[in-house]
Amino acid sequence: MIVKTLRARIALWTVAVVSGALILFGGGAAWNLRKELVKNLDIELEVDGRNLFSEIKEQPGDWSGHKGGEAFLKEESNPVDYVEVQDHAGRVLYRSANLHNQEVFRAQNGNQPYEISVDGRRLRFRVFETGRIRLVLGKDLASVRLALVELASAYLLTLPFVLIAVGAGGWWIAHRATTPLKAITRQAEKISASDLHQRLAAPISQDSIGHLTVVLNEMFDRLERSFEQVTRFTSDASHELKTPIALMRAQLETMLGSQAITPPRRELLSDLIEQCSQLSQIVDGLLFLSRADDRRLAIEQGPVDLVALVHELREDAEILAARAGLTLEFQLPAQLVVIGDARLLRRAVMNLIDNAIKYNRADGIVVLTASTDRKNAVLAVRNTGPSIALAAREKVFERFYRSDFSHSKEKGGHGLGLSIAREIARAHRGDVSLLRSDTEWTEFCVVLPIDGVSTIVPPQTTNSRR
Repeated sequence: MIVKTLRARIALWTVAVVSGALILFGGGAAWNLRKELVKNLDIELEVDGRNLFSEIKEQPGDWSGHKGGEAFLKEESNPVDYVEVQDHAGRVLYRSANLHNQEVFRAQNGNQPYEISVDGRRLRFRVFETGRIRLVLGKDLASVRLALVELASAYLLTLPFVLIAVGAGGWWIAHRATTPLKAITRQAEKISASDLHQRLAAPISQDSIGHLTVVLNEMFDRLERSFEQVTRFTSDASHELKTPIALMRAQLETMLGSQAITPPRRELLSDLIEQCSQLSQIVDGLLFLSRADDRRLAIEQGPVDLVALVHELREDAEILAARAGLTLEFQLPAQLVVIGDARLLRRAVMNLIDNAIKYNRADGIVVLTASTDRKNAVLAVRNTGPSIALAAREKVFERFYRSDFSHSKEKGGHGLGLSIAREIARAHRGDVSLLRSDTEWTEFCVVLPIDGVSTIVPPQTTNSRR
């Protein structure tokens, strides 16, 4: 499972760290508890051993044989659970019945306590010696195990609740810590190429979040200056190039009108004039886009009937379609009114029509439809032809981008048409997008707000064939 949010990751890391710390603490507490309980058990063994030796001194008996030790240790006053008695020669004088035949004496341990397993029980023993006999006294570690089991049970019972509380606390702390980051993210998302003058709110505190805000604002300052320089350069270069290109074209047209020009030179001049025309279109497009980037587009607001606008462009579209051998279809209502600049909207729609005609297949179709979804007017232009690759579907709106099938000279174009159409739509609070592109159709649409002035009549289909 991939945790995507920073808040969740902080909460999970908090739970993980606290869990590890609690496990280590629980292990240390269990180890220390066992150590203390075993220490107490050793003290009990030592006390019992001393008491037993005292009783032996007070009641001296015959310890030369097995019967003497058994008679003494079977008395009810004997507090020891496990005992083994040996004489100075190492002969077993007595062994508790619950030890069976288990050898429990370890001479190499001296007087140090040690543990032995007997019938699955863990026992702790200690050796005591006098001049006549040696005693090995033992106690069961069951009480120690029981205490550890109770501690582990209580620990495991409370651990989930502790972790839930820690997780909730970590979530709350992470929420408090990431709230400023979310605010910065929301503000930064609103800053686009057309709004680089905006800045993040000044930080209240001088912590890491405040430093991040200052750094981002400084970065936006540098981006704004760089963007303004590029925009100004594009605008100035485009403006300065318009006049020389216009003069160059005028001189070429004058030369072309001369009767002394030979046919080969006339063809060359015609090609140069065409290249000047394309260069002029590029310069005009760049100048337009630079003004859009600099928010200097002059928009004359007024009611615009998109259907009437399309009909105005119909004659030019039919000429272009006839040259390419295409069929034009119009599925338009009687009227569809929006508020905007008719000149700019005409340019945007013509760019889409021109794009649909250029990148079509032989005997293809171009269909223009218009509709409304109550809030927006939608003008769609779809055409048959090669589909646009998935990776290139957003790049087609980039400036000077031309996909692989558009590089041929027959198609022409300079890669600015869709960029200009989108800038015009966005200047009208709308957008241009690619709805679909497959083996059957490629469809672009212009979405513009209606602002409550549209009138819709059921669509009527008309065709214009080559």
